[in-house]
Amino acid sequence: MRRLARDAQVRDSEGLFVVEGPRLVQEAIEAGLKIDQVILPEDELDDALLMVLSQEKIHFNLVPRKIFDGLTTLRNPQAAIAAVRKHDLGLTSVIEKKETILILLGVADPGNCGNLIRTSEAFGVSTILFYGGVDPYNPKVVRSSAGSFFRVSFSILPESFSYTLLFEELNSYGYRTIATASSGGLPPEDVLIDKQVALILGNEPRGLPEEIEDSCDKTITIPIEKSVESLNVATAGAIALYAIRRSIGV
Repeated sequence: MRRLARDAQVRDSEGLFVVEGPRLVQEAIEAGLKIDQVILPEDELDDALLMVLSQEKIHFNLVPRKIFDGLTTLRNPQAAIAAVRKHDLGLTSVIEKKETILILLGVADPGNCGNLIRTSEAFGVSTILFYGGVDPYNPKVVRSSAGSFFRVSFSILPESFSYTLLFEELNSYGYRTIATASSGGLPPEDVLIDKQVALILGNEPRGLPEEIEDSCDKTITIPIEKSVESLNVATAGAIALYAIRRSIGV
């Protein structure tokens, strides 16, 4: 459990990730994810989680507080930690849904990544493609998503996956692609689109590669004051996702 929480390679080899806190463990169970193991501190038991574990017939282990505190990644540990089976899908399974897709290309900060997952679900976008950047199964990503991570459909592409192949796949399923840029694009409210669109957000300091911007059907830029260099990617993503929601009339 300790290695799962701290090492992406262990998560990959085991096919598991860590969920921390009674509420998130409960949400993972309610989302239908497969729970491999649950560990609780024997001096602090959450009644609501115990009821769910009992109803779903999920076995759990009680351990002394000192051992439990050594497992969690939290500075102030919450009273549950679980190993959960990974649930990402292949690229084709994601894009064949023909719904709005959020593509996070090289987003490196786990807090930003988790916030964007939560924002996506809030604005009706339940399909996400992670392309390089932070491991989506990082415990901080999972926590920052506030449960949305368990409910969205997503695929994970390595940075070695070619841009050309990605656009070929999107085009073959009829997607229109929109890049976000710090300058030169249309205001989000002026971009008329339909539901089958892929919004691409880039790495925090670097943004999107020029070849990605050039390959997209449209580019949007959020107008801001000249005194501010740029918006946080999670903020920019929220504005763009809201604009898409309004454009498609949801």
